[in-house]
Amino acid sequence: MNTLTPEEEKILLQRIKKNDNAAFRQLFDAYYKYLTVTAYRYLHEGEKAKDMAQDAFVELWNRRETLTITYGVKAYLRQAVVNKCLNYIKREKRLDFSENAMLPETPTTPEAMDNLEYEDTRKTIQDAIDTLPERCRIIFCMSRFDEKSHKEIAADLGISTKTIENQITRALKTLRSVLSAKALAFLALIQLF
Repeated sequence: MNTLTPEEEKILLQRIKKNDNAAFRQLFDAYYKYLTVTAYRYLHEGEKAKDMAQDAFVELWNRRETLTITYGVKAYLRQAVVNKCLNYIKREKRLDFSENAMLPETPTTPEAMDNLEYEDTRKTIQDAIDTLPERCRIIFCMSRFDEKSHKEIAADLGISTKTIENQITRALKTLRSVLSAKALAFLALIQLF
């Protein structure tokens, strides 16, 4: 996977703004796989992850003439993909609740009960994360789910590591206040905290 320098990104973006298809293709080739992997970490669906990555590029192309990117094209595209994934997850959850006829029957085996309890806890945690302010949520997810260091997040988003620390502290404080002891123990078990 090729990573472009900030200067290369800037040049490509200027060319894209002038409808340069070759520059767009170069940007796509450099970051498509990275964005697909990023989306897959949230969705765990290969085809849907590819769709999210492609949608981010389509959106960039459609907005190319008016687009202002201040913190790097890679970070911009990554944030677009993460937002698309989080919005997709929210939409899917709403659909799940409205289709009562398609809900599974009550589980009867211990394994089924454990799986249901795991899914309930996972959903509770995801709901709590979804309540975080957007910037805070993105930083928290980059740290915990993408396993990025504070320095890497700061570089991707073009902000200071102190801001990253403050946002993660804020996220953890909020999550601790809204999650049950059981959900917090689950988070600790899967090494999110």
